[in-house]
Amino acid sequence: MPEATEVLIVGAGPTGLMLAGDLAAAGVSVTVLERRTERSQLTRAFAVHARTLELLDARGVADELVAGGVQIGKLQMIGDAQLDLRRLPSRFPYMLLTPQYATEAVLAKRAEALGADVVAGADVTGVEQDADGVSVTVCRADGTPRTRRAGYLVGADGMNSVVRRALGFPFPGRAALRSVMLADVRLAVPQAMPVANAVREGIAFVSPLGDGWHRVVAWDRGKQLPVEAPLDLEDVRTITRKALGTDFGMHDPRWLSRFQTDERQVPRYRLGRVLLAGDAAHVHSPAGGQGMNTGLQDAANLAWRLAAWYAGGRRRGCSTGIRPSGTRSGGR
Repeated sequence: MPEATEVLIVGAGPTGLMLAGDLAAAGVSVTVLERRTERSQLTRAFAVHARTLELLDARGVADELVAGGVQIGKLQMIGDAQLDLRRLPSRFPYMLLTPQYATEAVLAKRAEALGADVVAGADVTGVEQDADGVSVTVCRADGTPRTRRAGYLVGADGMNSVVRRALGFPFPGRAALRSVMLADVRLAVPQAMPVANAVREGIAFVSPLGDGWHRVVAWDRGKQLPVEAPLDLEDVRTITRKALGTDFGMHDPRWLSRFQTDERQVPRYRLGRVLLAGDAAHVHSPAGGQGMNTGLQDAANLAWRLAAWYAGGRRRGCSTGIRPSGTRSGGR
């Protein structure tokens, strides 16, 4: 017999972990399947907005996250434009800068403490659903297959979502910028707040990460190389100097990468018993830090709906609490 749970989540990033913790807190049995065998130590998303901090505060983990980050009350935008976040009517009138792995760590600790089962080294290779639930084929770290069964499945497995592809959903949109350069570096002249500027030759953005490192995002209009092309720190320095007038003495990169920034969204977020959340459903330009924040809010919104359905099923004496397969399913 396949292992069974009420909700299966694919992807132990911020979205999947937030969802798992909320479901577990509501008494719903939940298992998270994560392809990685170890947690990433790459910074990735690093901006946590005020509304997201309010959601984390309601779950008792905001203060722990804030303690290890950098609070930015005013943002220096393009040219002389500034955005003053200190006027926000919130306990968190700022943007928090902290590496994504820090956000994942507090969410993982909460989810597991509440009883969620987070399984590492679980590579999802197939998804099938029927009138009674969803069956997921998982290849374990040792190469052996296993089938897991759930009432609902949530794909929170990122832009290249296996779950979305299994549903056959298109992912329409466009590439906003190609060959964007990313670097996590040390600076000889550390910056206390993010700074950005655009010139004819390109764009540069520099921000502290809260751990002594700085993130640089740069785009050189005249040097559009494939994302697979090697990236040298000098390329990042060059366009940063053109856009910002200095490279702040950047050195000792721990991460260099090129990427293509896409703007895409699925036409619908659900098919039967399978749902999508976070980057599996929508991806954004990194400008403004929308990606992780919208994913966390997806999770918070979806969790109470699933939890309410299971609670309603239990009150009616249903053994599974699953909505009949004929129930109409809509988009977001």
